Amino acid sequence: MGNHLNWANDPQRSGRFIFWNLLGVADLVMAVTLGVLSSEGPAGILVRNGLTTRIMTELPMSLIPTFAVPLLLIFHTIVLAQMVSRRNEQLAEAR
Repeated sequence: MGNHLNWANDPQRSGRFIFWNLLGVADLVMAVTLGVLSSEGPAGILVRNGLTTRIMTELPMSLIPTFAVPLLLIFHTIVLAQMVSRRNEQLAEAR
């Protein structure tokens, strides 16, 4: 395996990888939060000058919050679970 692909065995690199994945999850959560706060409903406290997230309710833009965001959250969850599992295995082997 190439050295550039060997990040999983390096604790410092795997820590950075987990950190960036957690930032990705935080970004997705923030996007959903801002989307709700910018909606036309009662939670839309960020609506100004009639600018809302109404366009996100029509195809093809509606695919982003209904398909892409949950899919990316699932991917982040799977990757984080695999990294935590791998780190636990490495710690068990080191004992």
